[in-house]
Amino acid sequence: PRPISELDLIANRTLDAGIDLEADHPGFHDQAYRQRRSKLAESAQKHRVHDEIPTTEYTADETETWGIVWDTMESLWQK
Repeated sequence: PRPISELDLIANRTLDAGIDLEADHPGFHDQAYRQRRSKLAESAQKHRVHDEIPTTEYTADETETWGIVWDTMESLWQK
C-alpha cells in the first residue's frame, strides 16, 4: 500500500475465503468454529486504520493454542 489508508483494503483480500469454508477445511462441519471465525472476520473487515483496535476476548482454548504457537515461534526466531 502507498497511503496507510490502503491497508483497509487488505482485510478483504486476506479474508477472501470469507466466512465460507471449503468442504475439505478441518472446521467445515464445526458450527462453533464457523461462528467464531465469522465473528473474527467481521471485526477485521469493519476495522479501519485510524480506528481504535478492538479488544478480542479469547476463550481458554484459544489462549492455550496461541501460547503453543508463540512458544514454537519464539524458539524458531532464536535460530
